[in-house]
Amino acid sequence: MRRWVWVAVGAAGGILAYRRGQQMVAEARERGVVLSAQQVGLSAAQAVSSARVMATGALAAVEARGRTTSSQSGSAAARAMAAAPRTSDGSVNRRSGGA
Repeated sequence: MRRWVWVAVGAAGGILAYRRGQQMVAEARERGVVLSAQQVGLSAAQAVSSARVMATGALAAVEARGRTTSSQSGSAAARAMAAAPRTSDGSVNRRSGGA
């Protein structure tokens, strides 16, 4: 008879542990879905922000190209290097012409 009591107690404890575990899993899934949705929202906001910065930079570059009257292509640094004084071996003389 005692054996049956302990079997019943063990079965009841197992059922309670199983139900509690299922509740914890369900809550974790709900939190996970909410957190996943928040992460997706943050990622989308960051992507939009990055795209906005890139578009602004591209627009500024296009406007800057429209304002230049130089027929040379390339960056300003390349034009400055091309105009820099050279040494006898062809390298840029960094000591002359400085401010």
